[in-house]
Amino acid sequence: MVKDSKTPAAAAGGKASVAGAKGAKGAKGGKGKQPEEKAIDETFEPIKLDVKGAQTAVVCLKSTEDTVLIRACDSLFKFADKSDGNKLLLHEMGATDTLFALTHHENQVVQRNATMVFGLMASHPDVRQYLRKIDCIPHMISLLSSEREPLTSEFAVLWLRHMCSHFSTKSQIASLNVLQPLIRLINENDPDLKFNALSTIDRILDDFNSRSIVRELNGIEPILNNLKSDYPQITETVCNCLQKLATDPNNRVVIRDIGGLDRMIDFIGADDTKDVHVHCLNALANLLEDTECLDLIQANGGLKRLMQFVQDSALPVVQAAAAKAIGRAARKPQNRKIFSEQDAERAMVCLLLSESDDVRIAACQALAVMAESITSRETIRNHDGILTLVQMMQKDNPRLREFSTLAMSNLTQSNPNNVRELQEQGGLEVLIHLLNDEKDSTKAYACATLANCSTDQVVRTNALDKGLITNLLAPLHANNETTQAKAAMLLSAFGIDQKARPEVLSNAAIIPRLVSLSKSNNDEVRRNACFAISVLCADQTIAMEILRNGALEILRDINASESRKSKFTEMALQRILDSQLSAKYSYLGRLESNNITTDGFYDMGPVPEGGKFLTIEELAAQEVNDRRPILIVYAPEKNTTQLNTTTTEVAQEDDRPRGRSSSNSNLARATTPSKSSEGKEKAGSTAAASRTSKTVKGSTKEKESKATVNQTSKTKKEKPTDKKAAAEDKKNAEVDSSVTSGTDSKVGYQPTSDQDFLIYLDEIRPQITKKPLAEQIPILAKFVSDKMGGTIASDDVTTFGYEVAMIQLKAEIHSNIVPIGRIRKGIYAQRAFLFKTLADRLGISCTLVRGNYNRAWNEVLLGESSAGVRYPAKTWIVDLLHEPGRLIHANSPDARTYTTLS
Repeated sequence: MVKDSKTPAAAAGGKASVAGAKGAKGAKGGKGKQPEEKAIDETFEPIKLDVKGAQTAVVCLKSTEDTVLIRACDSLFKFADKSDGNKLLLHEMGATDTLFALTHHENQVVQRNATMVFGLMASHPDVRQYLRKIDCIPHMISLLSSEREPLTSEFAVLWLRHMCSHFSTKSQIASLNVLQPLIRLINENDPDLKFNALSTIDRILDDFNSRSIVRELNGIEPILNNLKSDYPQITETVCNCLQKLATDPNNRVVIRDIGGLDRMIDFIGADDTKDVHVHCLNALANLLEDTECLDLIQANGGLKRLMQFVQDSALPVVQAAAAKAIGRAARKPQNRKIFSEQDAERAMVCLLLSESDDVRIAACQALAVMAESITSRETIRNHDGILTLVQMMQKDNPRLREFSTLAMSNLTQSNPNNVRELQEQGGLEVLIHLLNDEKDSTKAYACATLANCSTDQVVRTNALDKGLITNLLAPLHANNETTQAKAAMLLSAFGIDQKARPEVLSNAAIIPRLVSLSKSNNDEVRRNACFAISVLCADQTIAMEILRNGALEILRDINASESRKSKFTEMALQRILDSQLSAKYSYLGRLESNNITTDGFYDMGPVPEGGKFLTIEELAAQEVNDRRPILIVYAPEKNTTQLNTTTTEVAQEDDRPRGRSSSNSNLARATTPSKSSEGKEKAGSTAAASRTSKTVKGSTKEKESKATVNQTSKTKKEKPTDKKAAAEDKKNAEVDSSVTSGTDSKVGYQPTSDQDFLIYLDEIRPQITKKPLAEQIPILAKFVSDKMGGTIASDDVTTFGYEVAMIQLKAEIHSNIVPIGRIRKGIYAQRAFLFKTLADRLGISCTLVRGNYNRAWNEVLLGESSAGVRYPAKTWIVDLLHEPGRLIHANSPDARTYTTLS
């Protein structure tokens, strides 16, 4: 209560008594003459009771005598006012219903005293819960009438104030037109009545609809008139009401029209009211969000006074409230411009020098909002805001570190000058340290700031030198999804730098975590993780690690979901496939002409439904089986002159697309040949050279046109010619290969150079040099056919016997992985594989397409010309089996016969 506690006895003036009317006079006297008939006396002798228990007083509430009711209510009021336990005890004794009945009493004193006890008991939550079950609200509102005693209205309002603590009751009370009598009671002189009425209105204003009703009842001005009350409780309640009313735009217009802004600014400037300045600033914050209100305050000089007050105030809590008010108002771009004209940025930077952490935090929040303006970013830097924020980021207060980092993230967004200033002030080390902060939100803001810094190459390099990638593990493993998303974004921002990629590989936990984030249920986390995967897949080694951690299967599942897939998930999947052509061919069954195969490309066959793509190491670890072999090409060329440039220049005459994309696998870089593999390489080279010598010896034309073959023939002449020596060399090569194969299962797959494939390249290059593309393709097709067993009629494919040759070759090399150059008998899949790998080395664009039942073929684009007129290029399928070199128009009946099993 605002004033001293009141009691019913004090209100009644002490005129009530416990006994009823005085009794009749006594019958004493002298021995008079006895009447003939004794008169019957029916009057009750008054009894003076000494009531010592609350239970007795509760029983007295059922008396029919007004004086008893008055005194009983008086004693119960004193008892209930002592503690909440007493209130509950009275309720358990059944006093609640009786007291409510007495509030209907015709005697106004009884009604007043009963209302006082009834209003006091409503402060207990259990009593309020019971009162919500009975219909007592309309009657209590009726007690607010001006015809009632002031104390009756006061405690009726107190009862309503307590009942408004529950939202459902609050809505019910508001629907019964209680605001009009409450607004009337605001103008009463009694401070307790005024306070209770304002407090009830304050609670009712939690309902947004009630705010417009107050305006319609002209209740805003009566509330504002009590702003300079002598009682701080009333002033505080008025500020709370104005804060809620100011959320309605129409109410802001009314407050502006009645001069409420100037009155609030004047109130804040008064020293004698500094205890409630905070509450007035909270109300003013909602008004400042309105641009018209802010313009009015600026025009009247109030905004300048407010800025000065913010800096000069001696109360940290007031400075913090003012900074929060400015920060909230600055969320609108128009308001930020007005604040910038009043040099609000300088005022907020000055507040950062305060000794109070609350003031610093509020200033950081305001600077974070104002930094959304490009002009404010420059102004803050000019006032040494970057330096001061770097200092704040190193404080012990976790919330101060959090919001100073937030402000820094906004300041460095699209602002190279601030990024460089941050670096000069030593902010990079601080931000990298904050990646391990105890608060996830601080980690997120640090990630965002560092991502902004990545646009500057010098700053990016310095950040990498300071261990950014190593410290990125903490935010990646955070539980907060926003932090995870920002960490993935930071990884993608720095992943474009080649210097960062070795560090990503050296921190083994980064890639598995990134892959796991790609399947997050949070859209932002999944999107940023997929984008980071897309960026990192530019490095073949990282792409292989991403593949090993199951990213391909995860992204395929995500892209199969209509609700989870996005452009980012599709791009990540495409980047993985483009960087690992072996996986792309296994999953999609197609390589485009711009997918250039290189050393390490292999064909493990189509991935079965629900299966997983296996790396070459996993395939090499398997026992030799009777399934189809894994075809691989691995033939690094050394000291060999490439003729691709000449071939391309000649082929440009055909007007066809010559696009190229990044190639396949990092197998050549990911594995380093061991000593055993080197021995195997030498033995394989000797055996391959011996076999090739015989082939070249029977072809005089090729020997004359090819320098490499001539050199091979010369080497053959220098070697022993007896069959025994050749057989011994072959046996030694097989033994060495067997030993190496046994070692591979322990140390990983160690590929050896396919010397046969290299000889194929040396043989075919001179044949296609300086010839147009239309002639190169048939020559290459016939060459592939010759190396794979020659022409096969359609009816003879099943009896060709290539399976037996494959089984023998696998048994010979003790592995399921077969170099493509070692195969001497092959059909569709083997020939198409060889054609694609040779064509990519020779600069001939072609596709590799897998069909059903071990079918595969190559497609090329060729343009036709007639009488000097060139026509658009068409897709042709290269026949490698039945009529080698024949070009079959795609989608024709012959093409369907070649690509499908009839």
